[in-house]
Amino acid sequence: MDSFMQMVNRLARLSALYREKEFKKLGLGEMHHAYILTICRQPGISQEELACRIFVNKSNVTRQLAQLEQKGFITRKSDPTDARRLQIFPTEKAQEIKEEIRRILADWNQTLLAEVPAKRQAELLADLDKIMTTAEARICSKEQK
Repeated sequence: MDSFMQMVNRLARLSALYREKEFKKLGLGEMHHAYILTICRQPGISQEELACRIFVNKSNVTRQLAQLEQKGFITRKSDPTDARRLQIFPTEKAQEIKEEIRRILADWNQTLLAEVPAKRQAELLADLDKIMTTAEARICSKEQK
């Protein structure tokens, strides 16, 4: 039997392949959904805050935002209180596709959990939430040192 991390990594890779295929139809890369949904939820978020929120490094955020800006999904503006800091805003184009992004993600969740009874799904999600909290605490404490 595969280890827990092997299974998590395989599931993450399969999910990435699914997102890549589905989001390509919208003109997005497989991780662009995380950027768009977060920016739509928090208009004016900084690049640093975005990196922390979606667990990627700042250079990756810069590259991905450049692509999203070029495709017309976001705009970047100087922060009126700190000109060195950029605020990121969704465009109307991003607002228009966010529900389709959510639908694609919900469809994948439904596919993955179709054979798991509802009660077990709730237990599984609660267990995964505990694991995520542990992982986030461990990573965040190391990054602060």
